[in-house]
Amino acid sequence: MAGEDDKGMVARFIDRITGNRRKKTTPEPIMPLWKAGIQEPVLVQGVSIPALYATVQESVILRTTINTLCQEIFRRGHYWKKKFHKKCNQCEEEYQHDTVSECRICNGSDFSSPNADQILYPRWFVKQRNGMDQSFTDVLREVEWDLDIVDDGFIVLIKEYFLDRETGKIDFYRVKEMMRGDPTFMRIVADKRGTRGGRYLICPVHRSKTYPFSDEDKECEICSLELQDVHFINTAGSGKTQYYIEGEVVHISKYSPSKLYGRSPVATMWRQAMTLTAMDNYMYLAYQKRRIPRGVLSITTDNIQSTAAFWKGAEEKMERDPNYIPKVGVESATGRGRVEFVRFMDTLDEMQYGAVRDELRMRIAAFYGVSNIFMMDGGKGGGLNNEGLQILVTNRAVEFGQKLYSRDIFPRLFSEMGVTDWEMTLYPNEEEDEVTRLRRDEQEVNIAQRMAQLGFQPELTEDAGRDIRFVYKKPDPQELAAQQQAAMQQGGGGAMPPPEAGGPPPGAGAPPPGAMGAPPPMGGMPMGGGPMVMPSGGGGAPAPAPGGPPGGPPGGGRPAAPHVFHPGDARRMPMGGTMTRKSLGAGSDSEGQGLRHGRIAPVKNVKAPDGTTTGATKTGQRGSEKSPMEQALDAIQDAKELGANPSSDKKKKGGLPR
Repeated sequence: MAGEDDKGMVARFIDRITGNRRKKTTPEPIMPLWKAGIQEPVLVQGVSIPALYATVQESVILRTTINTLCQEIFRRGHYWKKKFHKKCNQCEEEYQHDTVSECRICNGSDFSSPNADQILYPRWFVKQRNGMDQSFTDVLREVEWDLDIVDDGFIVLIKEYFLDRETGKIDFYRVKEMMRGDPTFMRIVADKRGTRGGRYLICPVHRSKTYPFSDEDKECEICSLELQDVHFINTAGSGKTQYYIEGEVVHISKYSPSKLYGRSPVATMWRQAMTLTAMDNYMYLAYQKRRIPRGVLSITTDNIQSTAAFWKGAEEKMERDPNYIPKVGVESATGRGRVEFVRFMDTLDEMQYGAVRDELRMRIAAFYGVSNIFMMDGGKGGGLNNEGLQILVTNRAVEFGQKLYSRDIFPRLFSEMGVTDWEMTLYPNEEEDEVTRLRRDEQEVNIAQRMAQLGFQPELTEDAGRDIRFVYKKPDPQELAAQQQAAMQQGGGGAMPPPEAGGPPPGAGAPPPGAMGAPPPMGGMPMGGGPMVMPSGGGGAPAPAPGGPPGGPPGGGRPAAPHVFHPGDARRMPMGGTMTRKSLGAGSDSEGQGLRHGRIAPVKNVKAPDGTTTGATKTGQRGSEKSPMEQALDAIQDAKELGANPSSDKKKKGGLPR
């Protein structure tokens, strides 16, 4: 009996609430067609299992359909993946990311990760070949053919039991190899309800003797081991029936799963398959050398001997010369003669051979979900017939077959090896478009940025494959406040240290424009209207002349940065503001040339008849002298060019000193 630790959470819960109470259950329905013991599969239309396999081997349509489906299912192979990333040890809730800190079911904080040691042996096992020199995929392909033909697949696990030398008990076992069980000979042992077992008992070590299922026989007569219930038998064991206990055979049905056996798809389509086989035989006989003649040439004449002699000579001449045209002359004493052709068989077009064959083929392929385009029939799969939809239909059929392995066969197979934290799955048969995958990743990154703006912390999931996936976590308020404070201090927004602690002296502010490490101003004139002075040595930006705004406010502290005028400010300056045009350096208010409606007036080049500009320099300025605003802009441009290329000997354009 299993210990308390071996039971699941639900089983332990039921044991605790039931206690020593009596139990009564609802009677399970008994099927009158079943009897306890070896169950035989139902034969549809009296067709035996070997006949079903023979029908598939003879029908090119059936074999092509099943072979295409089998190839698409296992085309890209298999891979291992984690069943979960974190699992709560208290309620066994599984999570698909590593950022969980508290269980949403029981609020527990004790989590475990998948055990990597569980797949050490299974990964080695799937790379080995069995005693029949078959690989892991070869056995699965055989099982897939069984499912598509008789809807019953059997995987026999050859286990190796290890016994204790002193007690003779089974300590442990390992799955040594696996092979396919032939549905022709494999049978299920069940009771009248369809429950596995209930008929025979055997010893896992000494299987030559069977015991009837009863409460009296509990141990083996030879080694005293506990007897096990028989679930499957093999009737082709060289005259001896082979018995298999629970966990040694994996049985699965694909299309019509039931309590016992499935229902064969080929048996359902047996008439269509046999019709196709008869049509192939007809074609074979029609084009064979000893075929039935198409007809008889009947000649009515009174002189049969002369007609026969003539045709014999004509046939000899046609053998020597295929282009020879015989000339026939018929004599009749009565003046009556007739040539008539009697046809024995219709042509293929008259029998609609192609249309009937296509209809039967489409019925068979439609059951398995294989489209015409996968059967190399492009005549009806292109253009307006939607090739994409045909591929989609087949992909869904392949996906259905792959899920049968990923969700049913593989878990049952590897659970016998103790694998609970990992799962094997098959790659999708259709590779995803690279552009589509990149677009999906781009959308995932955009969502992560928006979630970060809302205050969540995106984290890239581990083992996400080729796709980018994030999980989002709400940060702790205290941690978030500490991060914001640290960001403010790094950005210069924190409080300044006192002078005695090494801080700047009172009255000291930001470094002057043009100093080392200070960002150059965007250009313009000081707000006080003083002259713009360029630093000697070709500095990057002009500095205000003495008499301008002080470097810092009185009383110490960090001074406010001086306002720097940008040419674009003139366009944004309201006309009714306190700052006049003269204070901007655009000339006096009476000139009317500096600004028009708050904007700098455009410059026009007016050329004289001799080709030179009238009243303007070649640079397009108004008059022979520049306005203070234009001189300042030219000085700033010269300073930028000289700072970018100090070795340049370019002449200055501005009228301000450098």
